[in-house]
This record gives sequence, C-alpha cells and structure tokens, in this order.
Amino acid sequence: MLGLLQGQWQHLYERLIVVDCRYPYEYEGGHLPGALNVNTLEAIDELLFSPDGPSAAAQRSILVFHCEFSSERAPRMALHVRNKDRLLNAARYPHLDYPEIYIMEGGYKNFFLTHPQHC
Repeated sequence: MLGLLQGQWQHLYERLIVVDCRYPYEYEGGHLPGALNVNTLEAIDELLFSPDGPSAAAQRSILVFHCEFSSERAPRMALHVRNKDRLLNAARYPHLDYPEIYIMEGGYKNFFLTHPQHC
C-alpha cells in the first residue's frame, strides 16, 4: 500500500482510488492521503458507476478498499463492486470496467501501526 501511495507503480495505472469504508467519525480521526470516505453501497455506485458508464480510464484504475481491520466492511464493499461490474458487463464477459480491486490487508489499524507518518 505504501508503494502505491508513493507512486512506485504509477506507470502501470492511470488512477488510484483508495476507498475508506469506515464511518465518517473514524475517517475524520485519521485516514490515508487521498482516501475517499465511502461507506454505503449507494455511494460507491454513484462514485464508480455513473449513468453514462465508466470512463475509459476505469480499466486502468486500481481500487483499494479498506476499513478498520479490512475483515468486514471493505470486503463486502469490494464484493459489491465486483458483482455490479460483472452484471453490467455480462454481455461482454469476461470484460470488467474495474479489473483491479484490492482489499488492504490488516486495514487502517495495521497501516497506522506500521506507517503512522502517512496517516
């Protein structure tokens, strides 16, 4: 995660979207640089699946989801995005608008413990 935040692999993607699935009060207590606080399925749909369809850059985007421990909320949100992406692209299988979806291991708590200067 630190490598992504520092742009170590920036040549491989056009856009990094870090989705902080925690509650607003948790997010306000500290978060990763550039992370978006999105904690409802409706809000993630609005962010990623606009009525006009995803931009061409969507396929070159990396989505990283996390919550406090990345054991409940982030995996559920990531699965929702994967399922909706599959549904919207059923006629073009195996095409996905967001092929690179990750869940940050250990969540925000683990990242903060190892890299507090980046929070």
